[in-house]
Amino acid sequence: MAYMNYISAINSFWDTAALNPLSTGQVSLYFALLHVNNRSNWTEWFTVPNQVLSVLTGLSRSGILKARNELRQRGLIEFRERGTKATQYKMLTMSDSTRDSTQKGVQNSMQDSVQNSVQNSSTLKDININENRKSISNDIPEKTDSSEQYTTIQDLYNSVCGSYPRLVKLSEARKKAIRARLNTGYTVNDFRRLFETAERSDFLKGKNNRNWRATFDWLISDANMAKVLDGNYENRKKEAEPDATEGRSATDYYRQYMHHSDGETGGDVPD
Repeated sequence: MAYMNYISAINSFWDTAALNPLSTGQVSLYFALLHVNNRSNWTEWFTVPNQVLSVLTGLSRSGILKARNELRQRGLIEFRERGTKATQYKMLTMSDSTRDSTQKGVQNSMQDSVQNSVQNSSTLKDININENRKSISNDIPEKTDSSEQYTTIQDLYNSVCGSYPRLVKLSEARKKAIRARLNTGYTVNDFRRLFETAERSDFLKGKNNRNWRATFDWLISDANMAKVLDGNYENRKKEAEPDATEGRSATDYYRQYMHHSDGETGGDVPD
């Protein structure tokens, strides 16, 4: 369709998700695509690279492929792969008859739930409101798929930081530290930049007057991660100036992509 009502699309999506729950990754991907489609003036088919979707969702490439296949099976999106070029996407909405049927199903489900709760209680005073609220909140998906992000960050470290000891296990303390960084606004891409900087830094790899070398735990601590990303541990001398396109963060890539794709489909950009 040439133009989609934003609110209608969101309502349609949640009507579908109410009866057939989606994973956090699928929810994140759907709204990322909806955002890009809106920025491209609701073009029926629009193009968006996986790197941009990774910035918006925090998903790895494999996570994006898995989530979009499920969204297609649910009838929420359609897409066309184009080899090395960025994939084209199309947002789908339910027909009016399907939407009415879904809404009735949601209403019936809610009514049954309320009736069962009342019947199982001797009096209205026995209903624990706090427990009901807790139950409802547990049904709301989290914004990020933490377990997948932990694995992605571990894989990034092991693949990028070849000069450091291999990370074999993510303890609960390490997961807590990673989660704390993500909650303060860092992305998976920031962790990639962190590890790439650490691998380039002679100082962090042990070339200092203390023969000290950074560890995974040291790198992901709040203060240290900020200092590394700020460039405090970059080598002072470089053999040659880097190419303008090298080392570009996914966030910068996203900003440039959205700047050039406002009102367009994104063109034949690489995936």
